[in-house]
Amino acid sequence: MGNFLESLSEWIKQTVKAAVKELLDLERSKEGNGLMNIKETCEFLGISTSCFEEHYRYKAGFPKELPAKRWSRYAIIEWLKKQY
Repeated sequence: MGNFLESLSEWIKQTVKAAVKELLDLERSKEGNGLMNIKETCEFLGISTSCFEEHYRYKAGFPKELPAKRWSRYAIIEWLKKQY
């Protein structure tokens, strides 16, 4: 039982550490102008361009496209926070 608890404890530590790192990375991404083109936006979201076009780009509440076909990284992060 001791090995199981140690393994579980280590897994929890690693999971929390990864989640904190991801949150810090998201917070740091607010710095700078934070504007992304469609390719960068899709990479940031981890989706294909066709998925973005079909399911995100015109979705109610999703951050609106800015001039020169750009999206605000900060606005997308804020939108993502509201989704969960």
